[in-house]
Amino acid sequence: MSPEIWRYIFDAIDDPVFLHDEQFRVLLANRAYCREAGMSEAEALGKPYWEVFPPGAGPLPGGLGTMSEGHSGSQEEVSVGARLFLSTGYAVRDDPGKLLYSLHILSDITERREAERHLARLSRMYRTISQCNQHLVRAVDELELAREMCRVLVEDGGFSAAWVGYAETGAGKPIRPIAAAGIEPGEIEAMNLSWEDSERGHGPTGSTVRSGEMRVSRDILNDPLWAPWRELALQRGYVAAAAIPLKANDRVLGALDIYGADADAFAPDMIDLLTELAGDLAFGISNFRVRAERMGILESLEHSLDHAVTAIAATVEMRDPYTAGHQRRVARLAVAIAAEMGLPDDQVQGLRMAGVVHDIGKIHVPAEILASPAKLSDAEFEIIKTHPQAGWEILKGIDFPWSVAEIVYQHHEKLDGSGYPRGLKGEEILLETRILTVADVVEAMTSHRPYRPGFGVFPALQEISRNKGKFYDVAVVEACMRVFMEKNYEW
Repeated sequence: MSPEIWRYIFDAIDDPVFLHDEQFRVLLANRAYCREAGMSEAEALGKPYWEVFPPGAGPLPGGLGTMSEGHSGSQEEVSVGARLFLSTGYAVRDDPGKLLYSLHILSDITERREAERHLARLSRMYRTISQCNQHLVRAVDELELAREMCRVLVEDGGFSAAWVGYAETGAGKPIRPIAAAGIEPGEIEAMNLSWEDSERGHGPTGSTVRSGEMRVSRDILNDPLWAPWRELALQRGYVAAAAIPLKANDRVLGALDIYGADADAFAPDMIDLLTELAGDLAFGISNFRVRAERMGILESLEHSLDHAVTAIAATVEMRDPYTAGHQRRVARLAVAIAAEMGLPDDQVQGLRMAGVVHDIGKIHVPAEILASPAKLSDAEFEIIKTHPQAGWEILKGIDFPWSVAEIVYQHHEKLDGSGYPRGLKGEEILLETRILTVADVVEAMTSHRPYRPGFGVFPALQEISRNKGKFYDVAVVEACMRVFMEKNYEW
Protein backbone atom coordinates (compact mmCIF):
# COMPACT_ATOMS: atom_id res chain seq x y z
CA MET A 1 0.00 0.00 0.00
CA SER A 2 1.41 3.39 -1.00
CA PRO A 3 2.34 6.06 1.59
CA GLU A 4 -0.37 8.30 0.13
CA ILE A 5 -3.03 5.71 0.92
CA TRP A 6 -1.75 5.41 4.50
CA ARG A 7 -1.89 9.19 4.78
CA TYR A 8 -5.55 9.17 3.70
CA ILE A 9 -6.30 6.44 6.24
CA PHE A 10 -4.61 8.27 9.12
CA ASP A 11 -6.31 11.56 8.26
CA ALA A 12 -9.71 9.84 8.09
CA ILE A 13 -9.43 8.82 11.75
CA ASP A 14 -11.20 11.31 14.03
CA ASP A 15 -8.97 10.51 17.00
CA PRO A 16 -5.48 12.04 17.24
CA VAL A 17 -2.84 9.58 15.96
CA PHE A 18 0.94 10.07 16.04
CA LEU A 19 4.14 8.06 15.67
CA HIS A 20 7.33 8.68 17.69
CA ASP A 21 10.84 7.22 17.74
CA GLU A 22 13.05 6.15 20.65
CA GLN A 23 13.77 9.81 21.43
CA PHE A 24 10.00 10.44 21.52
CA ARG A 25 10.23 12.71 18.48
CA VAL A 26 7.06 13.00 16.40
CA LEU A 27 7.58 11.30 13.02
CA LEU A 28 4.00 11.21 11.75
CA ALA A 29 0.80 12.97 12.82
CA ASN A 30 -2.72 12.90 11.42
CA ARG A 31 -4.97 15.94 11.00
CA ALA A 32 -6.83 15.31 14.26
CA TYR A 33 -3.52 15.28 16.17
CA CYS A 34 -2.37 18.53 14.57
CA ARG A 35 -5.74 20.10 15.26
CA GLU A 36 -5.47 19.25 18.96
CA ALA A 37 -1.86 20.48 19.03
CA GLY A 38 -2.78 23.74 17.30
CA MET A 39 0.04 23.45 14.79
CA SER A 40 0.76 22.03 11.35
CA GLU A 41 2.36 18.65 10.83
CA ALA A 42 5.52 20.35 9.59
CA GLU A 43 5.72 22.27 12.88
CA ALA A 44 5.10 19.12 14.91
CA LEU A 45 7.56 16.79 13.20
CA GLY A 46 10.87 16.27 14.96
CA LYS A 47 9.70 17.70 18.27
CA PRO A 48 9.33 15.58 21.43
CA TYR A 49 5.61 14.78 21.59
CA TRP A 50 5.20 16.54 24.96
CA GLU A 51 6.11 19.80 23.22
CA VAL A 52 3.29 19.12 20.77
CA PHE A 53 0.44 17.04 22.29
CA PRO A 54 -0.35 15.99 24.96
CA PRO A 55 1.64 18.84 26.53
CA GLY A 56 3.95 18.20 29.47
CA ALA A 57 7.41 18.59 30.96
CA GLY A 58 8.68 15.28 29.64
CA PRO A 59 7.70 11.70 28.75
CA LEU A 60 4.62 10.43 30.52
CA PRO A 61 4.87 7.14 32.42
CA GLY A 62 3.50 3.95 30.89
CA GLY A 63 2.75 3.60 27.20
CA LEU A 64 3.62 7.20 26.25
CA GLY A 65 6.92 7.06 28.11
CA THR A 66 8.47 3.77 27.05
CA MET A 67 9.65 1.77 24.07
CA SER A 68 9.75 -1.55 25.94
CA GLU A 69 8.86 -4.92 24.45
CA GLY A 70 5.66 -5.00 26.50
CA HIS A 71 4.52 -1.66 25.12
CA SER A 72 2.19 -2.89 22.36
CA GLY A 73 -1.48 -2.52 23.26
CA SER A 74 -0.75 -0.59 26.45
CA GLN A 75 -3.28 1.97 27.58
CA GLU A 76 -3.20 4.93 29.92
CA GLU A 77 -5.40 7.91 30.66
CA VAL A 78 -3.98 11.37 30.00
CA SER A 79 -5.50 14.62 31.30
CA VAL A 80 -5.31 17.69 29.08
CA GLY A 81 -6.95 20.59 30.87
CA ALA A 82 -10.53 19.59 31.60
CA ARG A 83 -10.45 16.79 29.02
CA LEU A 84 -9.43 13.17 29.44
CA PHE A 85 -7.85 11.05 26.71
CA LEU A 86 -7.23 7.31 26.58
CA SER A 87 -3.89 6.66 24.90
CA THR A 88 -3.49 3.25 23.28
CA GLY A 89 0.09 2.50 22.25
CA TYR A 90 1.29 0.01 19.65
CA ALA A 91 4.85 -1.15 18.98
CA VAL A 92 5.99 -0.85 15.36
CA ARG A 93 8.63 -3.45 14.39
CA ASP A 94 10.54 -4.39 11.25
CA ASP A 95 10.28 -7.86 9.68
CA PRO A 96 12.88 -9.42 12.02
CA GLY A 97 10.88 -8.06 14.92
CA LYS A 98 13.13 -5.22 16.02
CA LEU A 99 11.25 -2.46 17.81
CA LEU A 100 11.44 0.73 15.72
CA TYR A 101 8.70 3.16 16.63
CA SER A 102 5.69 3.68 18.86
CA LEU A 103 2.23 4.48 17.44
CA HIS A 104 -0.39 6.13 19.67
CA ILE A 105 -4.11 6.69 19.26
CA LEU A 106 -5.65 9.24 21.65
CA SER A 107 -9.40 8.84 22.24
CA ASP A 108 -11.31 11.61 24.00
CA ILE A 109 -13.17 9.82 26.82
CA THR A 110 -14.20 12.95 28.73
CA GLU A 111 -17.90 12.54 27.99
CA ARG A 112 -17.82 8.81 28.77
CA ARG A 113 -16.08 9.32 32.11
CA GLU A 114 -18.50 12.11 33.02
CA ALA A 115 -21.43 9.86 32.13
CA GLU A 116 -19.95 7.08 34.27
CA ARG A 117 -19.44 9.47 37.21
CA HIS A 118 -22.96 10.78 36.74
CA LEU A 119 -24.41 7.28 36.70
CA ALA A 120 -22.33 6.27 39.74
CA ARG A 121 -23.66 9.32 41.58
CA LEU A 122 -27.24 8.44 40.67
CA SER A 123 -26.71 4.80 41.64
CA ARG A 124 -25.28 5.85 45.00
CA MET A 125 -28.21 8.20 45.53
CA TYR A 126 -30.64 5.41 44.72
CA ARG A 127 -28.96 3.12 47.27
CA THR A 128 -29.24 5.95 49.78
CA ILE A 129 -32.95 6.34 49.02
CA SER A 130 -33.39 2.58 49.31
CA GLN A 131 -31.79 2.62 52.77
CA CYS A 132 -33.92 5.60 53.83
CA ASN A 133 -37.04 3.85 52.58
CA GLN A 134 -36.25 0.82 54.70
CA HIS A 135 -36.07 3.06 57.76
CA LEU A 136 -39.40 4.60 56.76
CA VAL A 137 -40.90 1.14 57.20
CA ARG A 138 -38.96 0.10 60.32
CA ALA A 139 -38.84 3.32 62.37
CA VAL A 140 -40.96 3.31 65.52
CA ASP A 141 -41.36 7.09 65.77
CA GLU A 142 -40.67 10.27 63.81
CA LEU A 143 -37.50 11.19 65.77
CA GLU A 144 -35.88 7.83 64.98
CA LEU A 145 -36.94 8.23 61.36
CA ALA A 146 -35.38 11.71 61.09
CA ARG A 147 -32.15 10.58 62.79
CA GLU A 148 -31.76 7.57 60.50
CA MET A 149 -32.49 9.66 57.40
CA CYS A 150 -29.72 12.09 58.34
CA ARG A 151 -27.27 9.30 59.17
CA VAL A 152 -27.86 7.48 55.87
CA LEU A 153 -27.49 10.69 53.85
CA VAL A 154 -24.05 11.25 55.39
CA GLU A 155 -22.73 7.69 55.73
CA ASP A 156 -24.17 6.20 52.52
CA GLY A 157 -24.98 9.26 50.45
CA GLY A 158 -21.58 10.89 50.87
CA PHE A 159 -22.90 14.28 52.00
CA SER A 160 -20.93 16.29 54.55
CA ALA A 161 -23.83 16.83 56.94
CA ALA A 162 -27.62 16.65 57.15
CA TRP A 163 -30.15 17.77 59.73
CA VAL A 164 -33.89 18.05 60.19
CA GLY A 165 -35.53 21.04 61.85
CA TYR A 166 -39.14 21.55 62.85
CA ALA A 167 -40.90 24.89 62.35
CA GLU A 168 -42.14 26.07 65.76
CA THR A 169 -45.02 28.51 66.08
CA GLY A 170 -43.97 30.15 69.38
CA ALA A 171 -42.36 33.51 69.96
CA GLY A 172 -39.79 34.31 67.27
CA LYS A 173 -40.88 31.27 65.24
CA PRO A 174 -37.69 29.27 65.90
CA ILE A 175 -36.57 26.29 63.83
CA ARG A 176 -35.83 23.49 66.28
CA PRO A 177 -33.28 20.86 65.18
CA ILE A 178 -34.53 17.38 66.08
CA ALA A 179 -31.97 15.18 64.27
CA ALA A 180 -28.53 15.63 62.71
CA ALA A 181 -25.56 13.73 61.27
CA GLY A 182 -22.12 15.09 60.43
CA ILE A 183 -22.74 18.14 62.60
CA GLU A 184 -23.52 18.57 66.28
CA PRO A 185 -27.07 19.71 67.14
CA GLY A 186 -25.49 22.36 69.36
CA GLU A 187 -23.86 23.97 66.32
CA ILE A 188 -27.22 24.16 64.59
CA GLU A 189 -28.86 25.66 67.67
CA ALA A 190 -26.06 28.25 67.80
CA MET A 191 -27.15 29.44 64.36
CA ASN A 192 -30.30 30.77 66.07
CA LEU A 193 -32.46 29.95 63.05
CA SER A 194 -35.97 31.26 62.61
CA TRP A 195 -38.64 31.31 59.95
CA GLU A 196 -40.24 34.62 60.91
CA ASP A 197 -40.23 37.45 58.36
CA SER A 198 -37.25 39.23 59.85
CA GLU A 199 -33.51 39.54 59.23
CA ARG A 200 -32.89 36.45 61.35
CA GLY A 201 -35.41 34.46 59.36
CA HIS A 202 -34.14 35.31 55.88
CA GLY A 203 -31.47 32.62 55.72
CA PRO A 204 -31.82 29.55 53.47
CA THR A 205 -33.67 27.40 56.02
CA GLY A 206 -35.96 30.14 57.26
CA SER A 207 -36.82 31.19 53.72
CA THR A 208 -37.55 27.57 52.79
CA VAL A 209 -39.92 27.04 55.73
CA ARG A 210 -41.66 30.38 55.23
CA SER A 211 -42.13 30.03 51.45
CA GLY A 212 -42.42 26.27 51.17
CA GLU A 213 -39.87 26.40 48.34
CA MET A 214 -36.46 24.73 48.21
CA ARG A 215 -33.29 26.82 48.46
CA VAL A 216 -30.18 25.44 46.75
CA SER A 217 -26.76 27.08 46.95
CA ARG A 218 -24.02 25.63 44.76
CA ASP A 219 -21.52 28.26 45.94
CA ILE A 220 -21.99 28.94 49.65
CA LEU A 221 -19.05 31.32 49.95
CA ASN A 222 -20.58 33.74 47.45
CA ASP A 223 -24.23 33.30 48.38
CA PRO A 224 -25.55 36.34 50.29
CA LEU A 225 -28.14 34.17 52.10
CA TRP A 226 -25.20 32.36 53.74
CA ALA A 227 -23.38 35.51 54.90
CA PRO A 228 -24.14 35.03 58.65
CA TRP A 229 -22.84 31.42 58.58
CA ARG A 230 -20.00 31.75 56.07
CA GLU A 231 -17.31 31.23 58.71
CA LEU A 232 -18.94 27.97 59.82
CA ALA A 233 -19.12 26.83 56.18
CA LEU A 234 -15.39 27.55 55.75
CA GLN A 235 -14.51 25.65 58.91
CA ARG A 236 -16.62 22.69 57.88
CA GLY A 237 -15.55 22.61 54.23
CA TYR A 238 -19.09 23.09 52.94
CA VAL A 239 -19.21 24.16 49.29
CA ALA A 240 -22.88 23.63 48.48
CA ALA A 241 -26.13 23.17 50.38
CA ALA A 242 -29.82 22.51 49.94
CA ALA A 243 -32.67 23.38 52.26
CA ILE A 244 -35.72 21.30 51.29
CA PRO A 245 -39.14 21.93 52.82
CA LEU A 246 -40.90 19.07 54.60
CA LYS A 247 -44.47 19.47 53.41
CA ALA A 248 -47.48 17.34 54.26
CA ASN A 249 -51.11 18.12 53.48
CA ASP A 250 -50.16 21.63 52.23
CA ARG A 251 -48.47 22.38 55.53
CA VAL A 252 -44.72 22.96 55.99
CA LEU A 253 -43.58 20.90 58.99
CA GLY A 254 -39.95 22.03 58.82
CA ALA A 255 -36.91 21.54 56.60
CA LEU A 256 -34.29 18.98 55.66
CA ASP A 257 -30.89 20.68 55.28
CA ILE A 258 -28.07 18.90 53.47
CA TYR A 259 -24.48 20.14 53.02
CA GLY A 260 -21.90 18.91 50.50
CA ALA A 261 -18.21 19.40 49.74
CA ASP A 262 -18.90 19.32 45.99
CA ALA A 263 -21.15 21.60 43.94
CA ASP A 264 -22.16 18.61 41.78
CA ALA A 265 -23.76 17.04 44.85
CA PHE A 266 -26.81 19.17 44.04
CA ALA A 267 -27.05 18.76 40.28
CA PRO A 268 -30.66 19.03 39.01
CA ASP A 269 -31.30 15.27 38.80
CA MET A 270 -29.86 14.79 42.29
CA ILE A 271 -32.14 17.53 43.58
CA ASP A 272 -35.12 15.67 42.09
CA LEU A 273 -34.21 12.55 44.06
CA LEU A 274 -33.51 14.50 47.26
CA THR A 275 -36.84 16.27 46.90
CA GLU A 276 -38.51 12.89 46.57
CA LEU A 277 -36.68 11.70 49.69
CA ALA A 278 -37.71 14.82 51.62
CA GLY A 279 -41.28 14.21 50.51
CA ASP A 280 -41.09 10.68 51.87
CA LEU A 281 -39.67 11.94 55.17
CA ALA A 282 -42.46 14.49 55.53
CA PHE A 283 -44.96 11.83 54.59
CA GLY A 284 -43.56 9.50 57.25
CA ILE A 285 -43.64 12.19 59.93
CA SER A 286 -47.21 13.09 59.05
CA ASN A 287 -48.25 9.44 59.15
CA PHE A 288 -46.70 8.94 62.55
CA ARG A 289 -48.49 12.02 63.81
CA VAL A 290 -51.91 10.95 62.61
CA ARG A 291 -51.24 7.25 63.35
CA ALA A 292 -52.10 6.28 59.76
CA GLU A 293 -51.70 2.76 58.49
CA ARG A 294 -48.22 1.83 57.28
CA MET A 295 -49.63 0.83 53.92
CA GLY A 296 -49.63 4.49 52.96
CA ILE A 297 -45.88 4.64 53.63
CA LEU A 298 -45.25 1.57 51.46
CA GLU A 299 -47.11 3.18 48.57
CA SER A 300 -44.90 6.25 48.85
CA LEU A 301 -41.78 4.07 48.90
CA GLU A 302 -42.86 2.33 45.72
CA HIS A 303 -43.25 5.72 44.05
CA SER A 304 -39.73 6.70 45.17
CA LEU A 305 -38.33 3.46 43.79
CA ASP A 306 -40.03 4.01 40.44
CA HIS A 307 -38.83 7.62 40.29
CA ALA A 308 -35.22 6.68 41.02
CA VAL A 309 -35.14 3.82 38.49
CA THR A 310 -36.69 6.05 35.80
CA ALA A 311 -34.06 8.74 36.47
CA ILE A 312 -31.25 6.18 36.07
CA ALA A 313 -32.80 4.76 32.88
CA ALA A 314 -33.03 8.27 31.38
CA THR A 315 -29.24 8.51 31.52
CA VAL A 316 -28.98 5.85 28.79
CA GLU A 317 -31.68 7.43 26.63
CA MET A 318 -29.90 10.82 26.73
CA ARG A 319 -26.89 9.16 25.06
CA ASP A 320 -28.94 7.14 22.56
CA PRO A 321 -31.75 9.32 21.15
CA TYR A 322 -32.68 6.76 18.48
CA THR A 323 -33.91 4.32 21.10
CA ALA A 324 -35.39 6.91 23.48
CA GLY A 325 -38.48 5.38 25.01
CA HIS A 326 -37.43 1.84 24.04
CA GLN A 327 -36.95 0.68 27.63
CA ARG A 328 -40.30 2.09 28.75
CA ARG A 329 -42.14 0.52 25.80
CA VAL A 330 -40.50 -2.84 26.42
CA ALA A 331 -41.42 -2.64 30.11
CA ARG A 332 -45.03 -1.80 29.27
CA LEU A 333 -45.38 -4.70 26.81
CA ALA A 334 -43.66 -7.10 29.23
CA VAL A 335 -46.17 -6.13 31.93
CA ALA A 336 -49.07 -6.75 29.53
CA ILE A 337 -47.70 -10.20 28.66
CA ALA A 338 -47.12 -11.06 32.32
CA ALA A 339 -50.65 -9.98 33.22
CA GLU A 340 -52.01 -12.12 30.38
CA MET A 341 -50.09 -15.08 31.85
CA GLY A 342 -51.57 -14.43 35.30
CA LEU A 343 -48.32 -13.60 37.14
CA PRO A 344 -48.72 -12.17 40.67
CA ASP A 345 -48.69 -8.39 40.97
CA ASP A 346 -45.42 -8.34 42.91
CA GLN A 347 -43.66 -10.41 40.24
CA VAL A 348 -45.07 -8.15 37.53
CA GLN A 349 -43.77 -5.09 39.38
CA GLY A 350 -40.25 -6.55 39.48
CA LEU A 351 -40.46 -7.32 35.76
CA ARG A 352 -41.56 -3.75 35.05
CA MET A 353 -38.58 -2.37 36.99
CA ALA A 354 -36.20 -4.63 35.07
CA GLY A 355 -37.74 -3.58 31.77
CA VAL A 356 -37.29 0.11 32.53
CA VAL A 357 -33.52 -0.35 33.05
CA HIS A 358 -32.75 -3.43 30.93
CA ASP A 359 -30.41 -1.50 28.59
CA ILE A 360 -28.69 0.56 31.28
CA GLY A 361 -25.41 -1.24 30.53
CA LYS A 362 -25.25 0.71 27.25
CA ILE A 363 -23.86 3.60 29.28
CA HIS A 364 -20.51 1.83 28.78
CA VAL A 365 -20.94 1.64 24.98
CA PRO A 366 -19.46 4.58 23.01
CA ALA A 367 -22.19 6.92 21.76
CA GLU A 368 -20.91 6.74 18.19
CA ILE A 369 -21.61 2.98 18.13
CA LEU A 370 -25.10 3.38 19.63
CA ALA A 371 -26.06 5.99 17.03
CA SER A 372 -24.25 4.44 14.07
CA PRO A 373 -26.42 4.52 10.90
CA ALA A 374 -24.35 1.74 9.33
CA LYS A 375 -24.24 -1.97 10.02
CA LEU A 376 -21.97 -2.64 12.97
CA SER A 377 -18.65 -4.37 12.48
CA ASP A 378 -17.94 -7.60 14.34
CA ALA A 379 -15.76 -5.69 16.81
CA GLU A 380 -18.45 -3.09 17.40
CA PHE A 381 -21.08 -5.78 17.94
CA GLU A 382 -18.82 -7.47 20.48
CA ILE A 383 -18.78 -4.17 22.39
CA ILE A 384 -22.59 -3.97 22.19
CA LYS A 385 -22.80 -7.54 23.57
CA THR A 386 -21.13 -6.43 26.80
CA HIS A 387 -24.11 -4.32 27.87
CA PRO A 388 -26.09 -7.06 29.72
CA GLN A 389 -23.14 -7.77 32.02
CA ALA A 390 -22.39 -4.06 32.38
CA GLY A 391 -26.03 -3.55 33.43
CA TRP A 392 -25.71 -6.35 35.97
CA GLU A 393 -22.54 -4.77 37.39
CA ILE A 394 -24.37 -1.46 37.83
CA LEU A 395 -27.50 -2.93 39.40
CA LYS A 396 -26.18 -5.83 41.49
CA GLY A 397 -25.33 -3.62 44.47
CA ILE A 398 -28.80 -2.07 44.65
CA ASP A 399 -31.10 -3.68 47.16
CA PHE A 400 -34.12 -4.35 44.93
CA PRO A 401 -36.85 -6.58 46.37
CA TRP A 402 -36.77 -8.44 43.04
CA SER A 403 -34.06 -10.11 40.91
CA VAL A 404 -33.75 -7.01 38.70
CA ALA A 405 -29.98 -7.29 38.15
CA GLU A 406 -30.21 -10.96 37.12
CA ILE A 407 -33.15 -10.31 34.77
CA VAL A 408 -31.12 -7.56 33.08
CA TYR A 409 -28.07 -9.87 32.91
CA GLN A 410 -30.11 -12.56 31.07
CA HIS A 411 -32.22 -10.49 28.68
CA HIS A 412 -30.29 -11.54 25.55
CA GLU A 413 -30.22 -15.27 26.39
CA LYS A 414 -32.15 -17.74 24.20
CA LEU A 415 -33.86 -21.03 25.10
CA ASP A 416 -31.49 -23.07 22.92
CA GLY A 417 -28.37 -21.55 24.50
CA SER A 418 -27.48 -19.43 21.47
CA GLY A 419 -27.87 -16.14 23.34
CA TYR A 420 -25.31 -14.12 25.23
CA PRO A 421 -23.41 -13.40 27.42
CA ARG A 422 -23.57 -16.77 29.26
CA GLY A 423 -25.32 -19.07 26.82
CA LEU A 424 -28.04 -20.06 29.31
CA LYS A 425 -30.66 -22.61 28.26
CA GLY A 426 -34.30 -23.37 29.05
CA GLU A 427 -35.21 -23.21 32.71
CA GLU A 428 -31.82 -21.67 33.53
CA ILE A 429 -33.40 -18.46 32.25
CA LEU A 430 -35.80 -16.73 34.64
CA LEU A 431 -39.45 -16.57 33.60
CA GLU A 432 -39.36 -12.78 33.91
CA THR A 433 -36.39 -12.72 31.54
CA ARG A 434 -38.17 -14.93 29.01
CA ILE A 435 -41.04 -12.44 29.02
CA LEU A 436 -38.71 -9.45 28.77
CA THR A 437 -36.81 -11.03 25.85
CA VAL A 438 -39.98 -11.45 23.77
CA ALA A 439 -41.11 -7.90 24.55
CA ASP A 440 -37.64 -6.59 23.63
CA VAL A 441 -37.61 -8.38 20.27
CA VAL A 442 -41.13 -7.26 19.32
CA GLU A 443 -40.47 -3.63 20.26
CA ALA A 444 -37.07 -3.55 18.52
CA MET A 445 -38.47 -4.96 15.26
CA THR A 446 -41.46 -2.63 15.36
CA SER A 447 -39.50 0.57 15.96
CA HIS A 448 -37.30 2.55 13.60
CA ARG A 449 -33.54 2.43 13.97
CA PRO A 450 -30.90 4.68 12.34
CA TYR A 451 -29.77 1.78 10.14
CA ARG A 452 -33.26 0.52 9.08
CA PRO A 453 -36.97 1.40 9.17
CA GLY A 454 -39.34 -0.38 11.54
CA PHE A 455 -40.76 -3.67 10.26
CA GLY A 456 -44.16 -3.28 11.92
CA VAL A 457 -46.03 -5.42 14.42
CA PHE A 458 -47.01 -8.39 12.26
CA PRO A 459 -43.47 -9.24 11.04
CA ALA A 460 -42.36 -9.01 14.68
CA LEU A 461 -45.12 -11.41 15.75
CA GLN A 462 -44.19 -13.75 12.89
CA GLU A 463 -40.57 -13.74 14.13
CA ILE A 464 -41.43 -14.79 17.68
CA SER A 465 -44.05 -17.30 16.48
CA ARG A 466 -41.62 -18.89 14.01
CA ASN A 467 -38.97 -19.32 16.72
CA LYS A 468 -41.11 -20.22 19.73
CA GLY A 469 -39.72 -23.23 21.51
CA LYS A 470 -36.32 -22.55 19.92
CA PHE A 471 -35.36 -19.05 20.97
CA TYR A 472 -38.47 -17.96 22.84
CA ASP A 473 -40.68 -19.50 25.53
CA VAL A 474 -43.84 -21.02 24.00
CA ALA A 475 -46.22 -19.81 26.73
CA VAL A 476 -44.76 -16.31 26.58
CA VAL A 477 -45.06 -16.12 22.78
CA GLU A 478 -48.67 -17.32 22.88
CA ALA A 479 -49.53 -14.77 25.58
CA CYS A 480 -47.88 -12.03 23.50
CA MET A 481 -49.90 -13.06 20.44
CA ARG A 482 -53.13 -12.88 22.46
CA VAL A 483 -52.19 -9.45 23.80
CA PHE A 484 -51.94 -8.09 20.26
CA MET A 485 -54.50 -10.18 18.39
CA GLU A 486 -57.26 -10.48 20.99
CA LYS A 487 -56.64 -7.57 23.35
CA ASN A 488 -55.75 -5.11 20.55
CA TYR A 489 -52.56 -3.93 22.29
CA GLU A 490 -51.13 -0.66 20.94
CA TRP A 491 -47.82 1.07 21.61
